[in-house]
Amino acid sequence: MKDLEHPLLAPFAADFSLVEEARGKGIIEYFHLAQIKNYRATSYLGNIAWDTFETAYNLKWDILDVDDITARLKKSPLSEYEEVFLQLRYGKPILKISTSSFIAHWDEILYQSLEGFPLATADEKLFLEWLNNPKSIYSNFLI
Repeated sequence: MKDLEHPLLAPFAADFSLVEEARGKGIIEYFHLAQIKNYRATSYLGNIAWDTFETAYNLKWDILDVDDITARLKKSPLSEYEEVFLQLRYGKPILKISTSSFIAHWDEILYQSLEGFPLATADEKLFLEWLNNPKSIYSNFLI
C-alpha cells in the first residue's frame, strides 16, 4: 500500500495489516455507524454522527503536546485492546495495527492521514474520529 511507504510510516509499516473481511468498506460502513452525509454543514467537519452515541467526548488535541496525548491514550480504555482497526484516510481500506504501535505512532498516522481518520475496536465497543481540522478527537470513551 502506497500510503505505508511514506517516510513517516515506513519504519513501522510492518505493524499494519489489511482487514480482509472489510474489503471495500470503511469504518463507518463496516461497523454500521450513522454517517453525516454533508459533514461540511456541521460544526465539527467529521463523518461520524456522534450525536447518535449514548456517550461522546471531544478533546481539542492542538492544545496538548504529543507526550500528553500519548499518556492519555495509554491510560484510556483503548489501551486494554491488543489491536485496533483504522483507515489512514476516508475511502482507503481498513487496516489493523497493534494498539501499542498506534499509541506510539498516532502523530505520524495523523500526519499521513491529512484530514484525519476513524478508528474502532473489533468488538465495536470503542470508536474514535481524529480530525485535523478542527483539531479534535471525538470518541465514545474518555481520553
